[in-house]
Amino acid sequence: MNCTNVIFDNERGTLICLDTGEVIEENSIVLSPEWRAYTPEEWSQKAHASTITHKVHDSGLSTEIDISVKKYREAIKSRKLALLQRKTRVDKTERKIVEALTYLNQMAALTTLPNRVIETAAIILKKIFNAIQPRTDKLKTLALASLVIAARKHEIPVRIRELLAKFNVDEEEYWKFISDIYFKVNISEFKAYIDPRKYLPSIIANLNLSQKAYLLAAKMIEIMRKEGLTEGKDPAGIAAACVYIASILTDEKKTQKQVAEAANVTEVTIRNRYRDIIDKLNITIYL
Repeated sequence: MNCTNVIFDNERGTLICLDTGEVIEENSIVLSPEWRAYTPEEWSQKAHASTITHKVHDSGLSTEIDISVKKYREAIKSRKLALLQRKTRVDKTERKIVEALTYLNQMAALTTLPNRVIETAAIILKKIFNAIQPRTDKLKTLALASLVIAARKHEIPVRIRELLAKFNVDEEEYWKFISDIYFKVNISEFKAYIDPRKYLPSIIANLNLSQKAYLLAAKMIEIMRKEGLTEGKDPAGIAAACVYIASILTDEKKTQKQVAEAANVTEVTIRNRYRDIIDKLNITIYL
């Protein structure tokens, strides 16, 4: 008898005739999932893979073994498999980058930077790690450097000295590492210009200066930018030096030490940027 009304049972892998109920073919490849779900929430959790993220070494593509089995023997087996899976997920060659990403995620948890910055920082970290292969004692510095570069890429001003103190990273070591990055790693796609004017509101507020001082400092930064005098220099240092000069010109004088503390930069940085401004800008005061 020829059967024309045939269906395929995905659950059992069988070909069945609807007219007679005869199993025409069995033991076919089962196309259904290798799990069962009894609620929409359970289906959603099991049917979708985890979100791809660069914040872990395998981009979040690893599997997780369910250990919520209620039967005792199956629960023991699941826990052993889960432990084995965690051990084999990271091989010896990946342990250092996992540690570096752990530092990055810990730092991210203690900052208010958005998730897009952390994802970019993780991409930068992996690129730098593959190019330099830093020692274990440099991994925290690598994580912080990646975070700063990513923040600047997204045009979010960050104060490096604050972060260095917050995460207990040596300043001299940090700048040496940054120098190695720019010499040995091509990260041109992540370089970005941070407008020093983004630092002005907090510095002005910390020093209780007037709006007149703010506008004058912003004008100096704009002229420096047009003259190409801001390239390759710390934007926070430029902003601090302009505020220092503006405080003098508006008769609201603050010392270099006061401005340095308000901007969280060194007095040496302010003096260097101050000389650049005085030497290269023609400032005329009308009385």
